[in-house]
Amino acid sequence: MNAELFYSFLEERKSCVLAEITRLAQEGRIDESNVLKAKFNVYDICKAVYGAATAQSKDDAGNAFQATFNKITSPWKSSLEKAKAHGDDHKVLIEEAKLEAAQEINAKYAELS
Repeated sequence: MNAELFYSFLEERKSCVLAEITRLAQEGRIDESNVLKAKFNVYDICKAVYGAATAQSKDDAGNAFQATFNKITSPWKSSLEKAKAHGDDHKVLIEEAKLEAAQEINAKYAELS
């Protein structure tokens, strides 16, 4: 796994999402902007998890990263289902944004591994 490429991907995605957050805020679309802030945070969470996994388990960092990242993101799926069941549209948007970022990250991680 090329950690430098992975970190570069995370920073690039953060930058793109931040640009979208800024654009939406400038257009007065504050609710949409706030939803994307949750997505933005996922990239930082991932960086922290990957850094910890490589520091703790150099020989098995890939498995440690994926296990920890999945442990963090799996409750988001149940939170999404609960929000849908309760008609909480705002929470649905937030959880979908977070899960979208997690899917992007997992796909890129698989590509680089």
